[in-house]
Amino acid sequence: MLQNILALRPKAGDWIFSIKTFGASMLALYIALAFDLDRPVWSMATVYIVAHPFSGVLASKAVYRVLGTLLGAVVAIILVPNLVNAPVVLSAVLAVWVGVCLFFARLDRTPRSYVLMLAGYTVALIGFPSVTDPLSVFPTAIARCQEITVGILCATLVGHIILPRHIGPVIASQINGWMADVAKLVTESFDAGMDADQLDRDRARIAADLGELHGMALHLGYEKSRFSGRTRELQALQSAMASLLPVCYAVHDRLTALAAEGVTLPPELRALCDDIIDHVNRDAHDPDLTCSLHDRVTAFRDQIDQSSDWGGLLMVNLCDRLHRLLDFHHDCRVLWDGIRAGSAPSDVLNRWQATAGSEAMDRDANGAVRSGIAAAVAISAVCAFWIISGWPAGGTAAMMAAVGSSIMSFLDNPVPALKGFIRYTTMAVGAVVFYNLTILPGIDGFPLLALSFAPYCILLGVLMTSQATYGFGLAMVVNLVMILNLDTTYSSDIETILGGGVASLAGFGAAIIATAFIRVVPADRSIMRLVRANWRDIAAIARGSFAHGRLILVRRLLDRQGLILPRLAMAPQHRDTLIRVMPEATIASCLYDLRNATLFTSKPVANRIKVLLRSIARHFEARLIDPDRLPDPWIVEEVDNLLRLVVADPEGSDRERLLVPLVALRRNLSKTGAPRLQTQTGGGILPAQPTIMGETA
Repeated sequence: MLQNILALRPKAGDWIFSIKTFGASMLALYIALAFDLDRPVWSMATVYIVAHPFSGVLASKAVYRVLGTLLGAVVAIILVPNLVNAPVVLSAVLAVWVGVCLFFARLDRTPRSYVLMLAGYTVALIGFPSVTDPLSVFPTAIARCQEITVGILCATLVGHIILPRHIGPVIASQINGWMADVAKLVTESFDAGMDADQLDRDRARIAADLGELHGMALHLGYEKSRFSGRTRELQALQSAMASLLPVCYAVHDRLTALAAEGVTLPPELRALCDDIIDHVNRDAHDPDLTCSLHDRVTAFRDQIDQSSDWGGLLMVNLCDRLHRLLDFHHDCRVLWDGIRAGSAPSDVLNRWQATAGSEAMDRDANGAVRSGIAAAVAISAVCAFWIISGWPAGGTAAMMAAVGSSIMSFLDNPVPALKGFIRYTTMAVGAVVFYNLTILPGIDGFPLLALSFAPYCILLGVLMTSQATYGFGLAMVVNLVMILNLDTTYSSDIETILGGGVASLAGFGAAIIATAFIRVVPADRSIMRLVRANWRDIAAIARGSFAHGRLILVRRLLDRQGLILPRLAMAPQHRDTLIRVMPEATIASCLYDLRNATLFTSKPVANRIKVLLRSIARHFEARLIDPDRLPDPWIVEEVDNLLRLVVADPEGSDRERLLVPLVALRRNLSKTGAPRLQTQTGGGILPAQPTIMGETA
């Protein structure tokens, strides 16, 4: 940590944030002291807990925290008086409540999760101190709500009034950067000689970056920047940009396949590709040029539409991908231009807004269950020791077990962060002793109190502006404030102060032990969980049981790819895993199209497609148990059989709709070799294949 602190180079904005936060905390403390609230330190500590450099983020979190605090207070008022005579039952109910709230909070990857998380551990903050005096639960609940609300309001008002910093311009700058990255990716995707692994890594990086936009955009409704209220439009833009990634993969793959087959691109196709590259890299978007390029792609495809050789089919498929690339790029540029102008076109917005919901985001239900259980176990263990031993500070330990189990639950492995929090709490106890014995005895009045805290809080507030030192800065400030327990009069009861510090450490220690045994997920297991979730969705598509549309499917798979990338730093052996999952969005799209094709194509072809889909579903279901399982060679053979059926009927009405997904699926299942497209039976119909594993078509 010392190395991170020494490496920090704070800017003017960082100092402004720290000074504003300190000012808001002093305002909150002054109000709480003036109105003689029960524990004024809660108001001061709350300011630092909710503090954020961006006013929109601060306000959105503040709203959800207030709602969560109110909900937790109501539940505490209901539970404690009714169960106080059964301490074991009360402890169990409070532990279960925290665990259940944490479970549902973990399922929500938006700021709304604060409502349930706060509702969970607020019950602990109010309920456990009231166990020995149940009649005080109502005034305690009211006091906590008042103190926390005062802190939130002070932080929000200061953040919005004094030199507010909006997240909208930051998002705009990042989107401009992502647009440039996507344009570069498109350009490189048209180069058949480009390293495919590098392109895979670039796509994964962009997917991970885009994943941040969904959460950031949620805060725009709480600030007054030019992008205020544009959350829905920005999330639609995020989905459109993400959908470009598998299209870029497909374009590069088809060009690579054509080069491997020794096929030289016709001059008109080569010129068309060059013009698309030029179009994508233009500073200003030209919708008319997009339409012109679409017309040229269609004209070229009409020339080769009846191709029956593999090279021709690859070019037909490439044309389809060029149409999609132009469409998705057009939507991205139109959405972004519309957002900056103040109004995005409704037709484009409606096309993408369905993919901006929570259905398109990964949910780790298993991790949420383990988080809830770990929290309940930690709280129960502390309460059991408290009840058996009669420890006076047991309530504080139980509170800290609830807080410690909750605040770091979003991490795959919260243990290192919680251990750091214990270290920083121990250091804060030293600062508490120093303040209590040397500084506070000489304080006479609020101005001197504020002045005495200024150097400590402002310096640590600057550390909160960096992700590497945020935990240290927050823990040192909040623990100092909470353990000192400032009030209108000075107290030198060092025994009580140290007892509270020890109880806090014990509570966090219980959270660490429970988390380590129940909750911790190594990075490699977390990556494989995401990969298996993809396989389950692909199998569901093949089985016909996936309940959402195609764009939501692709967006969800890409979201998981983006979640894999940051975990590779802790599990570098899975870099090949990321590369292998990149084509899965394309495979899923192909299966979706083939599943729909069974509704309109001829019965013989539909039956073969159903057999193929069931075989693919079984393959991905088997990979859930054996991740290294290779595809059954029969799957590729059956894809080739279907290709022969479709190619043998050049006038078939289903030809175009079937060739596109079949060619793409063939390329993603087998990168080597070309299918044998000439049929060997009269009439173009191949002999029926035997049933697979007892199933029939």
